[in-house]
Amino acid sequence: MFLSTNLLLAAADKTAPSGFQLVYDFLATGGFVMAFIVLCSIAAITASILAWLQLREQVIMPNGVVSQLRSIPSYAVKGDIRPLQDFLEHDGSMLSRLGAMAISGAFTSKQECHAACEIKAREEIHRLESGIPLLEVMVTVAPLLGLLGTTAGLVGMFSAFGTGGDGSPDTAVIAHEIGVALRCTIAGLFVAVPSVLLHTYFVRRLDALAVRVESIMQETIQHFYQHFEVQRPQA
Repeated sequence: MFLSTNLLLAAADKTAPSGFQLVYDFLATGGFVMAFIVLCSIAAITASILAWLQLREQVIMPNGVVSQLRSIPSYAVKGDIRPLQDFLEHDGSMLSRLGAMAISGAFTSKQECHAACEIKAREEIHRLESGIPLLEVMVTVAPLLGLLGTTAGLVGMFSAFGTGGDGSPDTAVIAHEIGVALRCTIAGLFVAVPSVLLHTYFVRRLDALAVRVESIMQETIQHFYQHFEVQRPQA
C-alpha cells in the first residue's frame, strides 16, 4: 500500500508542470499583445531599480557631509573655511555640490545665495526624477495594452462563430480566444498595480528628501553668512 502511494506521488510529480512552465504557458497563450505587456514589465522593473539607486539617502546626503555642514561654527572659530570647501568639492554627492555653492563666497547677500542655491537644487531634483516618469507611463500603458488584448480576443471569439463543420461555433477556438482576452487583462493589471504603488512611493520619498535638503541648506546658508563676511571684489 505504501509502495503504491509512493508510486502515485512520484507519477504526479512528474506530470505536474513546473512554475516556470505555467508562467510560460500563460504568456505564450496571451497573443501578440502579451509581448508588449512583458516589455512594459521589464521597463517598469528597470525604472524602479534606477529610482531606488538614485534615491538612497546616503547617495544624496551622506552623514559625513551633513555633519560637516553643521560644523560651520567650528570652522568660524578657526577662521578658515577652506578645509570644508575642499571636502565638499571632493565628495561628489548632491548635498555636497549645493553646500559648496552655498559657502563659495560668490554671493554677497544671504538672499542672493539662497535664490541661486534654490535654482541649483531644482536642477538636481529634476535629475533625480529619471525613472519615475517611466513608471507613470507604465501605469497608463499597461492597462490599455491589456484592454487591447481583451478586444483582440473578443474579435477572435466572435470570428469563431459559424466556423464549425456543421455551421455551429467552434468551441475550442472560442475557449482559446476567451483565454487570450482574460490573460491580457490580468497581465496588464499585474504590471499597472505595482507600478502605481512604486510610483507613489518614489514620489513621496523624493519629496521627503527634497524637504530635508532644503532644511539643511537653509541652516548652512544661515550659519555661513552669520560667521563669515563676504565681500564682492572690485571690478
